[in-house]
Amino acid sequence: MFGSLKSLFNPLRITIPFLIDIIIVSDPDQIKKIENSGDVDRLHSYDTKSLPLWVKFYFRSTKFHDDKRDLWFCPFEPTSNPTYQPRRAYLEEKTATGYSQDDVKEIAQLLRTGASDDVLAHAMVQVVNKRFFEQEIPQEITETAKYTVQKFSEAVLPWKYTKGVKSQKEIMNYCEHILPKDVHILDVGHNIGEVVQATAGSLKTLNNNLDKPVEDIFTEYAPTPQVPRIAIKASTFDGLLSSPITPGKTVLILQIAKAAAKTKDIWFTFSAGQSERACVFKDFFLNFMSDLQQELQVKK
Repeated sequence: MFGSLKSLFNPLRITIPFLIDIIIVSDPDQIKKIENSGDVDRLHSYDTKSLPLWVKFYFRSTKFHDDKRDLWFCPFEPTSNPTYQPRRAYLEEKTATGYSQDDVKEIAQLLRTGASDDVLAHAMVQVVNKRFFEQEIPQEITETAKYTVQKFSEAVLPWKYTKGVKSQKEIMNYCEHILPKDVHILDVGHNIGEVVQATAGSLKTLNNNLDKPVEDIFTEYAPTPQVPRIAIKASTFDGLLSSPITPGKTVLILQIAKAAAKTKDIWFTFSAGQSERACVFKDFFLNFMSDLQQELQVKK
């Protein structure tokens, strides 16, 4: 494997001929340029079977893809996919039901008493995801959700990869059994995994920064490190790259957390630097964290 840098400030391209072509982008202006170019789109712009082999291998062990049913998480769908808008509308409707002050008080008390990550994660899964199931999500589901693979470096470890695939299947089977038949089970199942893997850390980060504005905290410590895009047109992005991206083959990793920390722009925390298609849970997350911060400040 080798990489080529046009300059210290340009994207890093990592290639293995006929197998991998990945471009890693962390500069905020370059991320926006690439996003607005019209030359990239979401991974599921292409049928799963035609995606690069490494993409199919890796993502089947994550919370973003269900290879058994060939389902992808909503943000991985192109806007042109006819299922995208109704799925997003459903998530927006459910998210709009909000949370209760009792939810805030419960999480605050867990933080004050030094609850473990597993306990915090299980409690937050109920706050965020109970609205979809209308019943408590079992402990065994929140426990297994922490094992879905997060980093590609983990996917090359056989024991972690196998456990990630198994965990994802268990979550999907649970969702299929409990959720209404017209609900996209991957969208909901992903949210369980996301809460388990990211929220406990975010809660502790908040608790350690009670005097900082919430938006400042979560641009400095963004819970989502990066998002993928795939080439749909051959392009160098007006000379940003020394050779063009290859449609259907080149995957771009946009490191939005680094961009958020550099710019203090909350749209990098919940998107790729713009409001279009921002995370459905953006306002829910920020409002909950703000209320939780106030609760913790009162009884500091």
